[in-house]
Amino acid sequence: MWQSMKHMAPLVIAISLAGCSGDAGAALTESPGSEAVLATAQAKAELTQRATFQTPPPTPVTPSPTPPPMTPTPTATATPTPRRANVVADYNAYVRKGPDETYSHVDFLLEGQIGYVTGRFENIVTGTWYLIERAGEGKDGWVWSGAVTFSGDAASIPELEPPPKD
Repeated sequence: MWQSMKHMAPLVIAISLAGCSGDAGAALTESPGSEAVLATAQAKAELTQRATFQTPPPTPVTPSPTPPPMTPTPTATATPTPRRANVVADYNAYVRKGPDETYSHVDFLLEGQIGYVTGRFENIVTGTWYLIERAGEGKDGWVWSGAVTFSGDAASIPELEPPPKD
């Protein structure tokens, strides 16, 4: 309704101005009758009702380009070293700083615990010692072969030099 009245205002003003003559005095003396005013108003109303107001088509919205989804950058993972051999403690055994009883102990390898063998040392007096990495909690170090059961490929275990004594 408001739209039709808004568009009608310029039409009413134009008709009002067209009805005015250049002679202001004559316009004041001659006034149209009520029937003429009513007829004019009805004609304007009928024209307004018949008028078609075209709404402009909607402006097409151009889609904004969608950025490709962010792919997380893969992180490098360390390739695990294949475990060629391990030991299982036959009884509670010392884990030592070096391959001999003269080295101080750093931890215990309790009965049933596992250690991965990363090196070995052949001691002429006491026999073979294994350098182990703990599979669970505990400190890494050397264990005597007589306290553990070895499984795996013994030939793949590198022979190491003992560390200096403290």
